[in-house]
Amino acid sequence: MKTYKLILLFFTIIQYSYAQQFTENTEIELNGIVYGEAQWINIDNNSSEELIISGYDDYYNSTSAMYSYQPETIGLMSFDIEAFSNSNIEILDFNNDGFTDFIINGFNSSDLPETLLYVNDTNGSFTSQTLSIPGTSTGEMKVGDFNNDNLDDIIITGMDANYTYIAKLYLQNNDGTFTDTPTPFFGNSYGSILSFDANNDGNLDILLTGFSNNYTPETKLYLNDGNAVFTEKINAGIAEVYFSALSAADYDNDGDEDILISGYDSTYKPFTALYNNDGNANFNINTEINLANLYWGATNFVDYDNDGDLDIFITGADENTLPHIKFYNNINNVFTEDTNANTGIYATYVSSAHWSDYDNDGDMDFVLSGLNSNGDAITKVYTNQNENLSIEDVTHNTQLLLHPNPSVNKTVNLVYDENNLNSSINAVTIYSSLGQKVYETALVNSFNEYIKSLDLTSLENGIYLMQFTFDKKRITKKLILK
Repeated sequence: MKTYKLILLFFTIIQYSYAQQFTENTEIELNGIVYGEAQWINIDNNSSEELIISGYDDYYNSTSAMYSYQPETIGLMSFDIEAFSNSNIEILDFNNDGFTDFIINGFNSSDLPETLLYVNDTNGSFTSQTLSIPGTSTGEMKVGDFNNDNLDDIIITGMDANYTYIAKLYLQNNDGTFTDTPTPFFGNSYGSILSFDANNDGNLDILLTGFSNNYTPETKLYLNDGNAVFTEKINAGIAEVYFSALSAADYDNDGDEDILISGYDSTYKPFTALYNNDGNANFNINTEINLANLYWGATNFVDYDNDGDLDIFITGADENTLPHIKFYNNINNVFTEDTNANTGIYATYVSSAHWSDYDNDGDMDFVLSGLNSNGDAITKVYTNQNENLSIEDVTHNTQLLLHPNPSVNKTVNLVYDENNLNSSINAVTIYSSLGQKVYETALVNSFNEYIKSLDLTSLENGIYLMQFTFDKKRITKKLILK
């Protein structure tokens, strides 16, 4: 009997170790899309999210739709969205009312370039508004507050109606209109836009990649002075690519944002690299990681295994135009390919991937769109089956505690023993689960009371990584806001 129990335990461990991490959510049959995007949005500030898709369908008809993943209203929503192709979707709070709006840029159902803003009516519907911003094809769109006035601005790239490659910045005015603002940005097609703080000065800088008007792949980094005045950073050290994808995050927990990049390089071969930032916007390739060279796909820093650090996810085509999907697990800043994680997931290229905890169970799920190995357009939602560990099991450090965690009212207490840590906290930085910096504060006074409260009501519900900077160390903790 003892031998039987031992054998049974052995097989149970094996089965658990190789359990499928992601399963396809088949509750809703989604239109497959290509040359477009699928993006998560929370339209009513509750615990579940909706999904917007837009792009060409399998028959190359323009399409757009919104789907609800809330149990009581699951399925296609009745709200009409203009059908788009070559489309990009960005999420924002346009009017600062606390409800999420969205923008679609691309070519509409009449094959005309257009940019449409959908303003949330706070009752489950939206009102569309045409913006004085040109639609583009084979480009991208990015929203951010680039002049620090608490209003969302817009950057677009791609080919306009005159078949010219453009890159334009539109700053939002107090009346909700947008002004075309001069920049040194290079016009490009089949490129990417990355907004991140490259030089740690608190301002959003811009990295552009793409096929330029010089008919060559280019990559340029532009540093922001805080007033949306940009200056090109010469010799930033980043490869020139198009058919590209970009992500930024402080994956190595050293206080600056690093870059993950893929695309077709200047030798016209697939290229993927992880670049380490020295804190002053100088980048060097991390030669200790061997990533699959892919192009025309997606790149993401994401904590897909729920262990409190940022892993890597990439899709795209290899040099033989065969699609791939790759996961790389981060253990102490050493990345190893995780071949178990991609079980049951379609390999794609011409693809987009967006991560979110759409089912509000404490781990990261994702939506994937693009062309599969048969050349079919797909859109698939994959639900993370990761076992939910306790918060303190995930963070591996009991010298500093967060309470409550998860937090419902978004007030979080920091509890720690200053004498045990031999130093005081100097700063707190909070990153989204995709590595985007969303909160930062300096703490000039030590925690003599051992307890300090942080008001995080400005943050949306979700999973976050909190980085605490001490005199002699950094500690990262996982936080869930509900």
